[in-house]
Amino acid sequence: MFKLPVCPHCGTVYRYKDTKAAIIKKENECYHCHKSFRRKLFPYILVDVIIIIAVSIGLNLLLLSRLSTFNVVPLFLITIALLVIGYLLIPFFTKFIKSEEENKLPRSKR
Repeated sequence: MFKLPVCPHCGTVYRYKDTKAAIIKKENECYHCHKSFRRKLFPYILVDVIIIIAVSIGLNLLLLSRLSTFNVVPLFLITIALLVIGYLLIPFFTKFIKSEEENKLPRSKR
């Protein structure tokens, strides 16, 4: 699951920058085969969020138990850094799927 998305029609792998741009738009067109597709985030982004939350809680608890002189500011900064890392990983948890209008076409027109 930890990979950049591919075009559902021709299998072209999208670069990080292109994936970030495709996430913003709901309907996209493949630059290779020129067929339309949609991006799907919901179930896949939950994995990213769960990983970041688990790592953040675990790291904060570890630091609190090992370093009794730690205050809230470094823990807050560590949590913010992990959230930024999670945001940067969103394209790796994105999937491209075929457009709905293409799925509605009869088999003879595909």
